Amino acid sequence: MLEEKLESVPDQTSSEEQMENSSKEMRISEEKREDFCAEFQLHQNSSKKAEFFIQAEAEALKLSDLSITSQRRGPPTMCGDCNSSPAELSTVEEKSKRLLPEFISSWKDGTDAGGKTETAFLLKELDTLRAKNKKLQDKLSEKDKELKTIKLDLELQERATEAKIAEKIAALVEEVYSAQRERDEAVMARLRLANEERDEAFLRVQRLEESLKELENINPEENDMTLQELLNRINNADTGIDILKNGAIILNRIHRTKERKKKIIAEEMTAVIEQRDAALSQCKRLEQELHHLKEQNQTSANNTRHLTAENNQERALKPGCLFLPHLSQPLHCAKILNIPKDLCPVLRAVPKILVFSCVLALVVL
Repeated sequence: MLEEKLESVPDQTSSEEQMENSSKEMRISEEKREDFCAEFQLHQNSSKKAEFFIQAEAEALKLSDLSITSQRRGPPTMCGDCNSSPAELSTVEEKSKRLLPEFISSWKDGTDAGGKTETAFLLKELDTLRAKNKKLQDKLSEKDKELKTIKLDLELQERATEAKIAEKIAALVEEVYSAQRERDEAVMARLRLANEERDEAFLRVQRLEESLKELENINPEENDMTLQELLNRINNADTGIDILKNGAIILNRIHRTKERKKKIIAEEMTAVIEQRDAALSQCKRLEQELHHLKEQNQTSANNTRHLTAENNQERALKPGCLFLPHLSQPLHCAKILNIPKDLCPVLRAVPKILVFSCVLALVVL
C-alpha cells in the first residue's frame, strides 16, 4: 500500500503542473482575444483593409488551435486533490466557444459591407502583381540566360587559354628537348674527336718509342757514318736484321734531313715575308711622301704662274700708262708705234678708248 501511495505522488505532481500550464495558456489566449477584438472594432470604425481581415482570420485560427491544443494537453486521469477543478475548465471552454463565433460573425458583417469594392480592388492589385511577377520572372529568366551565356563564354575562354598555354608549354618542351639533343650530339662529337686524337697520340707515342728503341740498339759510331757507308753495309749484310737496322738508320737520317730542310725553309720564308712586309710599308711611305711632294710642287708651280701672269700684266700696263698722255697727239703716237703718217687722220677720228685698247693689244703681242 505504501509503495502504491509513493508511486501515485509523482503522478499527482505532474498532473498539477500540467493543469497550471494549461490554465496559463488559456488566460494568455483570452487576453489575446480581447485585445484583438478591440483592434478589430477600431479598424472596423476607421478603415476596412483587406490585410487586416486576413490577419484577423489568421489570428482566429491560431486562437482556435490554442484552445484545441489546451484541451488535448489535459491529462486523461484527474485526481481529487488537484487545484484546478473540471468546473473551471468547462467555464474556460465555454468562454472560448462563445468568443469565437462572436468574433467571426463581426468579421463577416464588416466584410459583407465593403466586400465588393475591396474584392475588385484586390483583384486589380492581384492582376498588377501577377503582371509584375511575370515581368520579373521574364527578367529573371533573361538574366539566367545571360549568366549561362557568360559562364559558357568564360569556360570557353578558359579552355582556349588552357589550350594556348598547353601549346606554348609543348613548344617550350620541344625546344628544350631539341636543344638538349643538339647539346648531346655536340658533346658526343667532341668526345669522338677527343677519342680519335687520343688514339692518334697513342699511335705516335708507340711509333716514337719504337724509333727510340731502334736508335738505342744502333751504335754511336754508326751515327757518324755517311750514307754511302750505310749503303755499303746494307750491300755487305748477310742477315735481314742487319739490313733492317741499316735501312732504319738511313730512313731516320733522311727524315731528319727533311725536317731540318723544312725548318730552314720555314725560317727563310718567315724572314722573306718579314722583309717583304717591311719593303711594302717602306714603299707605301715613299708613295705618300712622293704624293706630298707632288702636291707641294704643283702648288709652287701655280704660285709661280700666278706671279708671272701678274708681272706680265704689270709690264703690259706700263707702256700703256706711258702712252696715255700722248693720245691727244696722233703724230707722236704714230712715231712711237711706227704707224705711217697716212693713218694719222684716222687716229684722230677714232675715240681714245679704242686707241688705248689697240695699243695695249699691240704691246701684249
